[in-house]
Amino acid sequence: MRSPERLFRVLLSVAFVVNVSMGSDGAAEDPKDPPTRNKAKKTAATSVLHLGDVIAATLERHPALNAEKQERVSADADVLSAEGAFDPSVKGEALSYVTGGYSGNYGSTYVEQPLKFYGSKVVGGYRIGDGTFPTYDNWYETNSDGELGLGVEVPLLRDGPIDRRRANIGKAESGQQIADSMVEQRKIELARAAALTYWDWTAARNKVKVYRQLLKVAEERDRQISERVSRGDLPDFDRVDNQRAVLQRRAQLLSAERSVKTAEFSLALFYRDHAAQPQSVERFDSLDRIPLPLFVPVHTHGDPVAEAAEARPEFKNIKAQSEQNKIELELARNQVLPRLDLRVFSYNDYGTGDPQREEPEVKAGLRIEIPLATRTQKGRIDYYESRQKKLQFTETFLRERIRADVQDALNALDIARSRVEVTTAEVKASEELARGELKRFDLGDSNLIFVNLREQNAADAEVREIEALQDYQKAFVTFEAILARIQDSKGKATSQ
Repeated sequence: MRSPERLFRVLLSVAFVVNVSMGSDGAAEDPKDPPTRNKAKKTAATSVLHLGDVIAATLERHPALNAEKQERVSADADVLSAEGAFDPSVKGEALSYVTGGYSGNYGSTYVEQPLKFYGSKVVGGYRIGDGTFPTYDNWYETNSDGELGLGVEVPLLRDGPIDRRRANIGKAESGQQIADSMVEQRKIELARAAALTYWDWTAARNKVKVYRQLLKVAEERDRQISERVSRGDLPDFDRVDNQRAVLQRRAQLLSAERSVKTAEFSLALFYRDHAAQPQSVERFDSLDRIPLPLFVPVHTHGDPVAEAAEARPEFKNIKAQSEQNKIELELARNQVLPRLDLRVFSYNDYGTGDPQREEPEVKAGLRIEIPLATRTQKGRIDYYESRQKKLQFTETFLRERIRADVQDALNALDIARSRVEVTTAEVKASEELARGELKRFDLGDSNLIFVNLREQNAADAEVREIEALQDYQKAFVTFEAILARIQDSKGKATSQ
């Protein structure tokens, strides 16, 4: 065992087997016991494949999960791209009067830095002009060493509380949450599928052991009957009937072995090696008996519906989509407003030139833009308001569906537990009948037809018990998935 938790699980399974057995006190096996109970002991070289190992390999190496994780990488890239809208930029301009009566030359360069605070931006740069300029272009004139300038623009209405750049960042960050919820959802789905496949494989292996032991008893009995027929103690009819039973049980074993192979192929898709390639589970042995779940959920959860609604990644996904929609709605409402920008700039010329330019200058002003029609913006407002209502309806239905799923899962657990109790009692009764019929046959009060029938009934009962335990574990797996919980590498349930 690799951990105390796993040891606890196995000990619990052993305790269950002891409790539901036919009062076994550890005595040696009676050769006349029903052949359906598997009492073969594993060799030291056999390793048991546990559910925690399968889930750990699935969550670490399954390509479907790794593919889903790339959505988070893409979301991170979207955030980086949106942040890039606030990268500084350098701009420049140059002109020269090539012909005509003026000889002016002008050049400028400035850096523009957008800010996240209220959609503002800072502009700073340098410009210089020399030569002669017409009076209508005298803005190009500077003192001999040029002019340094620094300014800020602040949008007071449109693009102030929110603008496209900040909206894109908010949406991209919500996109990260959506990607995380999708990864969580994929983990839950894969862990559930891996667990269901694991219990299918375990049940199939246990059924093979039942049918193999059943066939072994029939083959040994065929040898004994052949000796008695040769001595004249039994008619040849009994040998033919027993040979028919051997063939029937061999066919059952072949069918069970085929089911094992199908389950092995399916389980290999989850139990992957370090290269993420499916690896065969044929070399592993299964649990001798499917244990009961570690606890009964109906008694340990006061309100599983509330817990599911809190933990399910679908709600996180809807919440993140709602945040994205609210951002777009806020932006659309803001774009209806007129543009009113506050601009403040400071300039300082250096060197010789016009004395009026030697003193620092500060300019302040407003720029206004009023749209005459806003159909585009109003159309976007209507669009995102309708999407918000759609998300609300979707969340409401999801809560209703989860409530129904939880109730159905709890009912499935109750029914599965009852089936385990019934089939365990059936196995006990069938085995007692099989033993009694065999004793009657040895005393000459019965025949092989009834012996084989009793043994077959006992085997069928044990198969039904295996299936009941299988369904109990699968119902528990489904219940855990509904509550957004999966088992870690130690086989312990954890919330996502």
